[in-house]
Amino acid sequence: MKRDGLRIALVSLFAAMIAVGAVFSLPLPPPLPPVTLAVFFSLLAGLLLGPRWGLAATGLYLALGSAGLPVFVNGAGGLGQFAGATGGFLLGYAAAALVAGLLSDRRSWGFGRALAGALAGVVALYAIGLPWFRAVLDARPDRDVSMLAAFLIMAPYLAGDVVKAVAAAALVRALRPLLAEYLPAKKKGAASAGEAVR
Repeated sequence: MKRDGLRIALVSLFAAMIAVGAVFSLPLPPPLPPVTLAVFFSLLAGLLLGPRWGLAATGLYLALGSAGLPVFVNGAGGLGQFAGATGGFLLGYAAAALVAGLLSDRRSWGFGRALAGALAGVVALYAIGLPWFRAVLDARPDRDVSMLAAFLIMAPYLAGDVVKAVAAAALVRALRPLLAEYLPAKKKGAASAGEAVR
């Protein structure tokens, strides 16, 4: 019960960190999305909290933004942000945290599994965000955007997000002693079926 209380507090903390990472961004000329740290914190939420609570953190962030709070890029908010070219990447934050949490090993907090989870989270992010980005750009009457063209536009961001995935995994490895004490995972066999997916 006490551990769940800690996780609920961490969900709120990570939602706040994702918001800070999104609001304080490096703007680029449209239609290019700004460079943010929201992906880094979304991946970190999944790696540290696991799939369920990582998804809760990103879901809370998206809910706050949908309600109109200025937590999206450049202090934007509202459901209208999902209709833009980067709307799929917003939803992709949740997928990134979920997948990263599913693949990470929170019993050992090792770098290898954390990196694999973080990179898989980046794949999930782009699997949702890139087709959405292409569809919104292609819907404009003055543009004809193929998936390859959309990928080439986003390729520098993908490279940056891979770097963020490596950084998130390295941070998990560096924090291993602290994490083992405050966020211990139940050993195999001791966890119930419901706890196993945490």
